[in-house]
Amino acid sequence: MMIFKRAIPRRTFIKGAGATIALPFLDAMVPALAASDVKPSLKVGNVYLTTGRVMDSWTPKTVGENFELTPTLEPFAPYKDQMLVISGMDIKCSDLLPGERGGPHARPCAAYLTGVHPFGDRVGTSMDQIIAKHIGQDSPLLSLELSLDTPEWVGQGGGDYQPFYTATMSWRTPTTPLPVENNPRKVFERLFGDTDSMSQDAMKRRISRQSSVLDSVSDRVQRLMKDIGASDRYKLDEYLSAVREVERGIQAVESRTASGDSMSQVDISRPTGIPTDVMTHSHLIFDLMFLAYRSDMTRVISFMFGHEGTNRNYTELGATDGHHSLSHHKGDPTAISLLKKVDLYQSNMLAYFLDKMKNAKEADGSTMLDNSVIVAGGGLSDANNHVHNKVPVAVFGGAQGKVRGNRHIVHMDEPLSNLHLSVVGMTGAPTEEYFSNETADATGVLKDLA
Repeated sequence: MMIFKRAIPRRTFIKGAGATIALPFLDAMVPALAASDVKPSLKVGNVYLTTGRVMDSWTPKTVGENFELTPTLEPFAPYKDQMLVISGMDIKCSDLLPGERGGPHARPCAAYLTGVHPFGDRVGTSMDQIIAKHIGQDSPLLSLELSLDTPEWVGQGGGDYQPFYTATMSWRTPTTPLPVENNPRKVFERLFGDTDSMSQDAMKRRISRQSSVLDSVSDRVQRLMKDIGASDRYKLDEYLSAVREVERGIQAVESRTASGDSMSQVDISRPTGIPTDVMTHSHLIFDLMFLAYRSDMTRVISFMFGHEGTNRNYTELGATDGHHSLSHHKGDPTAISLLKKVDLYQSNMLAYFLDKMKNAKEADGSTMLDNSVIVAGGGLSDANNHVHNKVPVAVFGGAQGKVRGNRHIVHMDEPLSNLHLSVVGMTGAPTEEYFSNETADATGVLKDLA
């Protein structure tokens, strides 16, 4: 018998006491004989590489296909076929204008996704938010803005520029910067907590018991398992296991950071759960990003390794000075060597996320990475001299056939905004909205991405 009606709606949630779990895509959501018509959603990500790179360890020596990986790019070897390195691009709109003072970190960070020269309290709408407005309407969350640094407006401001210009790269409107979130617990509750009915007391009780959001939906999950096929049961079990593992990781961190206090005394408005170890912290955040994509809770995510000009310490690498201090190495070989270690460390963090995406199968048999475009780049190249030209850029993912990897291409002296304009076009969002930013420096899309 042919069945043309979906047994389970595509946008299905399992609700329990204080929890809402979005289901991943299941075969049971597709009408019989129509599976081949299912097209996975396009995921868009921006990963901000804070405080520049040591460019001679980043930039490939050869141009074209099958280029040789440099030391900082080496962790991306398993994904090279879906990596496009672009050299030579500038953030021209962050040049210091006559009469302006300071802001060597603030200007390029604020201009990074907007393509607009910032000043006062105004910049431009960032490309991620233009995209979110057009492809995020079918998801519960328009976008997620995440970081490893605090969401508070602190950082390298200076001169005519306020610190909020370095603490986010996402702007909902030209005058509305979007704060980042760095606390895994808060991100988890935003994705899986039932915000319609869940009280802070309910959250505290669950944290104190170290119980899972999945406990409250277990009966509903078991009933659903009886109504779906073996393939769907495997998919659902794998997904829910991933949710539980992330939550266990957060609980483990909270237990270690509770400072001897009872978990029942946790202040839910500022919960514990931010690891002091940056690798553990990054893994939790990237796990949450993966789950957000997997459950289609959002299709647009922007992530910063830290505020632009962050002075985070990497003592685990043998560095006694902070990241920003190291970046002003003044040619000191020891500082440069440590800075290269930090760059490589962050590449390994990003590779962890790419690995999860490459191994996640979509409804049509493709991978999540096939259906994503992840732009990793920064506002500075040489942070020692605050150079915002020839900045580091790498594009990961196939973007559903719109990007071809295993290449190193050069767009010398071309505005970085042209790449971001190209990504806007890939999503079907109107590119004229990016051009409408006041003083935007984009001149046109890049022709050779695919």
